[in-house]
Amino acid sequence: MNPNTQNLIKENREYLVKQSEMLQAVVTRMASNSLAVKQLGFSIWTALVGFGFTNKTSSLFVLAIISLILLALLDIYYLFLERRFRTNFNCLTELLCGFDEQALENMKKLKGNFLKLERISAGQEFQMYMSTIKSWANLPYVVIIVITVVILLGK
Repeated sequence: MNPNTQNLIKENREYLVKQSEMLQAVVTRMASNSLAVKQLGFSIWTALVGFGFTNKTSSLFVLAIISLILLALLDIYYLFLERRFRTNFNCLTELLCGFDEQALENMKKLKGNFLKLERISAGQEFQMYMSTIKSWANLPYVVIIVITVVILLGK
């Protein structure tokens, strides 16, 4: 790392550390929101499936699937945002530790504000969103939807 870069980092170190703390808080909040959405989704699914068995109504099973899918999409969005902010946090950490010149370029793109997400093309965003959908964190949704479909087909 060149001396000018090191001086710039030393001059702004306190600011960058504060941004690091704020990014940690944002990532933690996204993870908490994701967990709350999962809990809500599974509670709603359980209630609707329970009423579906009690009332022998297949429309409640369909409603359970629809509500779970909608909440899964919200959860996937939180996971997507969490990953993007985590990427910014990793760049900031690399910059503070002096590991990567690319982090300095990211700092210039973001104008020194790592709390702001870097603009990316629609294709890149779609690709990141699809990789988020394929995440292991979404496996419970797939399992629950498959179970509900099996129950519906068995009726």
